[in-house]
Amino acid sequence: MKKILVGAAFKMNKTVEESIEYAKELDIFIKEHAERLKGIDVFILPTFLSLYTFSKLLSGSKLKFGAQNCFWADEGAYTGEVSPMHLKKIGCTYVELGHPERLNILKEDEAMINKKIIGCLRNDLKPILCIGEEKEHPGKDEVNDFLKKQIRGYFKDVKAEEVNNIILAYEPVWAIGADKSASVGYIHDSLVFIRDFLDLEYGKNTGKNQLIIYGGSVNPKSAFEILKLDNNNGIFIGRAALNYDYFIKMVNMAIGA
Repeated sequence: MKKILVGAAFKMNKTVEESIEYAKELDIFIKEHAERLKGIDVFILPTFLSLYTFSKLLSGSKLKFGAQNCFWADEGAYTGEVSPMHLKKIGCTYVELGHPERLNILKEDEAMINKKIIGCLRNDLKPILCIGEEKEHPGKDEVNDFLKKQIRGYFKDVKAEEVNNIILAYEPVWAIGADKSASVGYIHDSLVFIRDFLDLEYGKNTGKNQLIIYGGSVNPKSAFEILKLDNNNGIFIGRAALNYDYFIKMVNMAIGA
């Protein structure tokens, strides 16, 4: 049975109090449905302000949490940055990296993302690395070329045995914040390419063993068909996950996928 992840990134939404209430309800749900949720990891990425409270609230919980960004160094004169070492010490499991909003608004580049990946791996954090083309291309050759270049750049100096410690979030930029997700066929073809490319670059079965999830306007209408894809390991939800009831619907869909 394939492993499934269902995650929510709050972006710059929800106060600490709102995030705590959300996490409490979700933690109760996960405990009550533990048997049904075997093989499914549920996680949330709140704002930085909520993380320390989450570390106390969710200690020993099956509900995992993490950050939406981090710096590449463990400590030093980096005003305003957040250390991956500190995130690990408060119990974070995941760190989201490479989201297009950070690339476009804050001008993060390939080299910066690469160093952050190395920093996370060094601290036994699981990077959730966002990859994806900027424009929809029906021919797919342009998409594959873009993904190939992106993966090679982000994975520079990542050892072959570390690749599967990175979770890939396939998020086509054109689908983020859109009215609907990419089509199931389009997602399937991209994931086939990514897995085949990882096998070629890092050795047989690397692609097969890679956790890849889809993000990009996932909502209760599109989630089930995406979850059913045999080469997909889950969904990474933004806007729709701000509604707790919507998120629970999608977690339940993962149980039936």
